[in-house]
Amino acid sequence: MFSNSRRILSCVKISHHFLSRNGSNNSTVKKRVQDVGHKVSKEIKSYALTKYVDYVRNYDKILEVRFPKAMKVYRVFSVGIKELYHDTKAFVKVKTLIRNAKKNGGGIHCLGLKDMEIFYRMPREMLRVSPVLLISALPFANYIIFPLAYLLPKQLLSSHFWSLQQRLDFALHDHKKCVQHFRPVFRCMQARISSVSAKNIEEKLSKILSKLASGVHPTVEEILDLKILFQGEPFHLNCLYPRHKNQLLKVHGMHTLWSRRRRLSQRAEEILNKDRALKREGVVSLSLEELRSACFIRGLNPSNMRIEDMAKYLERWIAVSVHVEPSTYSLILHCPILLAYNQPTNRVLIQ
Repeated sequence: MFSNSRRILSCVKISHHFLSRNGSNNSTVKKRVQDVGHKVSKEIKSYALTKYVDYVRNYDKILEVRFPKAMKVYRVFSVGIKELYHDTKAFVKVKTLIRNAKKNGGGIHCLGLKDMEIFYRMPREMLRVSPVLLISALPFANYIIFPLAYLLPKQLLSSHFWSLQQRLDFALHDHKKCVQHFRPVFRCMQARISSVSAKNIEEKLSKILSKLASGVHPTVEEILDLKILFQGEPFHLNCLYPRHKNQLLKVHGMHTLWSRRRRLSQRAEEILNKDRALKREGVVSLSLEELRSACFIRGLNPSNMRIEDMAKYLERWIAVSVHVEPSTYSLILHCPILLAYNQPTNRVLIQ
């Protein structure tokens, strides 16, 4: 800035010098003065253009200083819209892949874990954010709906508009509500011990529930020994009492108003499909955020847990889920209680 100013001033001084020394009638002096004037004009234009470019380049910073709250809202929505658009395109692509796979006798099982996450997650995300996007299209409505959505991101916006900290906080908030229903499901399981006809299976069920009551989790082998109980009486989805079914829905973060058995079956299918993809790709392929999300989905609070402990929990879960078929969907739905009931990070949320 200062160098440009000094050059301009020096050019002006030179022009004055020539005028005062040689007079205004000297043609050589006039030519030199014209050259100097032309140079001064170029210097001024160059200086003005440089300042303008710098101003435009840093205009977002200027706005951020003058209107910090407005710029923060702008950044949230500009980044969120881009991510939502990207994932919506990916969702359409995944739907096409599944449609083509079904024609060849395949299906969703051909998808990788990330594509499967998009397939299951995006319909809920699009449903949540659609009202905001539709209302914002109305004249002047965006001046109201965007600030309101910014104040209530969990209720009105999809995860694309959330920061990493918000994603963790919201997931923890939802998980805390789910954990409150672990004990009621455990009590429902205890109440059905007498419904088991085979004496040896009844003893195994009593042993597992006693372990859970004393703060210990059963082994994978012990859980699989009870697989038969989830194929019929007393824990098949068709055999669950209404209260047991309602509490199980709440464990998985679902409402209890209608189609309870069908929605439980769909949730079990979703978890199992993700488990199969996770087994193919390996737990080590997950990023930290994906690892935490996988634990939340499977009933574990990953807050303040080491990566090794989260991975170990997922491996135990998969060791059970690989033995689950459609006839035993109920088993995978009860795994949050069988595998995470006494996890310290979960117990903290109950106290």
